[in-house]
Amino acid sequence: MPAEPAGLRFAFYWRVSTEDHQDSASSRQWQLDRASATISGAGRVVAEYSDVGRSRSVAWPNRPGAAALLAAVRSPDRGFDAVVIGSHERAFFANQFSHVGPVLAEAGVRLWLPEVGGALDAAISDLDELMTLLGILSKREIIRARARSKSAMSAQVRTQGRWVGGRVPYGYRLVDAGPHPNKADARWGRRLHRLDTDPDTGPIVGWIFESRMAGHSVARITRALNDVGISCPSAVDPKSNPHRSGAAWTVRTVQEILANPVYTGRMVWNRVQTVRVLVDPDNPGLGEREVVCWNSPDEWVISERVVHPVLVSEADFIAVQGMCAAREGARHEYALAGLLRCAICGRAFEGHWVHATPGYRCRHGHTSARNADPDRPRSAYLPENAVLAKLPLLYTRLTATSRTAAITVGATASVAGHPIPLDPQEVIDYLRQRGLVLRYDSRTRTLETETSQPVRITV
Repeated sequence: MPAEPAGLRFAFYWRVSTEDHQDSASSRQWQLDRASATISGAGRVVAEYSDVGRSRSVAWPNRPGAAALLAAVRSPDRGFDAVVIGSHERAFFANQFSHVGPVLAEAGVRLWLPEVGGALDAAISDLDELMTLLGILSKREIIRARARSKSAMSAQVRTQGRWVGGRVPYGYRLVDAGPHPNKADARWGRRLHRLDTDPDTGPIVGWIFESRMAGHSVARITRALNDVGISCPSAVDPKSNPHRSGAAWTVRTVQEILANPVYTGRMVWNRVQTVRVLVDPDNPGLGEREVVCWNSPDEWVISERVVHPVLVSEADFIAVQGMCAAREGARHEYALAGLLRCAICGRAFEGHWVHATPGYRCRHGHTSARNADPDRPRSAYLPENAVLAKLPLLYTRLTATSRTAAITVGATASVAGHPIPLDPQEVIDYLRQRGLVLRYDSRTRTLETETSQPVRITV
């Protein structure tokens, strides 16, 4: 490794992700100690950049501190000659170095790592392989820690019925359950918690199940809750639901309550999970983002015994699930789902089965959870067959003309000089592959493609 001249000026970068479980000051100090030992005798730290509460899987341009460091690297008056980090595993994840390294190299800024005992030597032919290996080890550490934590939490819920965190289910509240069983945690003052019936919202959950057992639809139950002004879950606990408005109950909220076995007195965990997906599959350098996904019921972890107050009997809960399963079994298929939008309000059309045939409707923001607004526009309805009959003709005009064309549904599906070789499903596939949608205006009964040169159908 070539010798470095003394007196180098270093920018120090450190990161801590779980600030709720780590002391940021202590984390910074041990990373600074490692960095100082690495650059000992070669120079001193003159600038510091950090990211607190940011996962290592987040790309550098999406971390405030790392992004600021990269911006300073590109600046001719940056004030430092090299970058030193306290821990490769804290700074880089997977192949992130392959995107950061070229930026440093172009600016003539060398990177110092404790893992290699000094500065990275760009002349090393297998440098990329070395950094990729370190990135893989960092990713492996996360995977192993996540697997261990998930296995431990699963066992605690299943065998002990322990509350392991997350949102408190509507109808319950958290109460103290004694000292923490881990002696080290107990010495720090941590305590266990359990669910207890919330005197204000618990009876509402019981009423929801009773109403469903009486044969009332989920929509009718939702409207009743809104009509009498009962606060919805996100309004009762806004801190746990900052992404929701808390304005009113929705059909989906009632459905989630009816499907949650926690109300039978058993602890439930792993109904949802957070997965990481690429921000842009075509540009992995942008890093990953978190997406919340619902797990299937066979992945849920349910306690082996009753551990908190029962709000609905297991018999009633199972009966309600049977009612929901029967409705799921009658679910209809809609060939144009997601392809139709309303020209009046801009909303997507929803599937609407009527007279044993599929169709689509837009109620301009009105839902089954509320009574209709008398001033809203008249609901728009569109039969599926009327659109399918003209899709081949739509495709012909969409691909063959350079101007807006008006076509009347019900006319002969042919255009002079333009053959129509496709069936409706092929046109649907064509639209989906290109991300095209059709905008319907019920006032003029026209269906128009959202393209630079739209094709218009009159229904």
